[in-house]
Amino acid sequence: MKKKEAYNDVSLDLAPLLNALAHPARLQILLHLAKFDECQAGGIADNIPLARSTVSMHVSKLKEVGLLNAEVRDKFILYSLNQEKFQTVVDLFTDLKLMVTGSLANQQECCTKELDEDLVSQ
Repeated sequence: MKKKEAYNDVSLDLAPLLNALAHPARLQILLHLAKFDECQAGGIADNIPLARSTVSMHVSKLKEVGLLNAEVRDKFILYSLNQEKFQTVVDLFTDLKLMVTGSLANQQECCTKELDEDLVSQ
């Protein structure tokens, strides 16, 4: 079995999205765009205490995973929150929560217990 096959779909789909969200600046950008709809990168930078180049880097990461939309108007790029993709994050996280709580309700002994006992007896 290949390593990637060992992971379930929720893990594979959610991991890159959580990776993109795993920075406070990117979370602030999402919150800003949820509040103000469409903004240029400069407008975002004016409201978040980061250099424009830093905001641009974070916007690129969010755009890469589909959490932001980008629309070119005239010579400007306007960014907005991709609400469908954000809902996907919420749905996947809900699936993960259900999986974890279901497992917690049916916990078993650790699968390495037998291995640990074998090592002690040697």
